[in-house]
Amino acid sequence: MTSTPQSASALASLRKARLLAIVAVSPEHRVACQSPGCGHGVYAAIHIVEDAGQLLVMGSTCFAKHYGGALALGMPAYSAGGGNGRMLTEAERLALVHNTAALLAAFKAEHDQAMAEANARLKQASERRAQRMPFRLPAPPPRAPTPTHPWPWQHSTNNSVAVVRSPEGQAWIRVQHSNGSQRLVPWPAFEGWEYALPPSCGAPDHEVKALAVPNIVTAMLGLRMIGFTQPEVSRWPDVLRLVPPAATKALA
Repeated sequence: MTSTPQSASALASLRKARLLAIVAVSPEHRVACQSPGCGHGVYAAIHIVEDAGQLLVMGSTCFAKHYGGALALGMPAYSAGGGNGRMLTEAERLALVHNTAALLAAFKAEHDQAMAEANARLKQASERRAQRMPFRLPAPPPRAPTPTHPWPWQHSTNNSVAVVRSPEGQAWIRVQHSNGSQRLVPWPAFEGWEYALPPSCGAPDHEVKALAVPNIVTAMLGLRMIGFTQPEVSRWPDVLRLVPPAATKALA
């Protein structure tokens, strides 16, 4: 009857751990796995983990054993390459060994710049579309406006939405913004929604209380990898049949 304490310890470790990046080095320059009791040389799919404030460099096998599976901590915070991670330069490999924090700071700067560039491209595309629109006299307001959805910023013509649920049952709704970009809306909203999904899914848009998603296909694939359900596409108000009962009651 020793499994219960081990399970509790594993859960506590998961709550304190974050997968920051996955990288690779050449086989002849493999680095030591820092998983407790290991020390073997690793070169492919090297996992960089922050666990209880400590940075650890681990091989994929030790990572899966230590945390309970290859996807136990979800997607890496800083995507540095494909499935086995980006091949590091010699300078980056030395930083991995001698100054892991500095290497991660460089990855974060790359990630932040990529997000900023993606948001800038979305803004420019929206401005170009607005400039191409012919001049029209403003339409008179409707006599009795009836909201067709709870998001005044939703795209006026594409009103389809998609619902996904986390393994814990929390629903998120994919909604297209009027500027053409995509948003992931927590449903119902909850405290801390800004950090509930992996950073690769998008950045918080506090104005509309949703995540701004640079690439919805990549985001959905990433969510599927960490246990989210397949998207269920619908329209308002039919989507009320898909969202959690608590959210439906809140609108009633």
